[in-house]
Amino acid sequence: MEISCRRLENLTILDMQGRWAIGLLEAEVVLLRSLVARLIAEGRVHIAVNLAALTSLDARGLGELVFTHKTLGAVGGSLALVAPNAAVRRMLAVTRLDKVLRLFASETDVTTASATYDCHASTRKTR
Repeated sequence: MEISCRRLENLTILDMQGRWAIGLLEAEVVLLRSLVARLIAEGRVHIAVNLAALTSLDARGLGELVFTHKTLGAVGGSLALVAPNAAVRRMLAVTRLDKVLRLFASETDVTTASATYDCHASTRKTR
């Protein structure tokens, strides 16, 4: 899984790519939590997670999104999920998390401003 982030005025967009299946070392958990902690420290507490390029998400990954939602809420922030695929939407509906987490069909729906903010994180091993 890879996460790239960019800023759109007061909103930070996290673009997730690849397969999000939490492994034994929980590298994906560490990756997301450290990125969110850094953004909170910078005062970036309104985050939208763009799931359009995410190929799969397991239950533990879904739990991390809920954890992120609660973490951001505790500091006056918010979490939105953008463009979840059919399987993710189904998982959210079955668990009724679609009633808790804010879902948007596209980035246009979640924001209209644009600017760039460069940060990148990955669980891919480099050679």
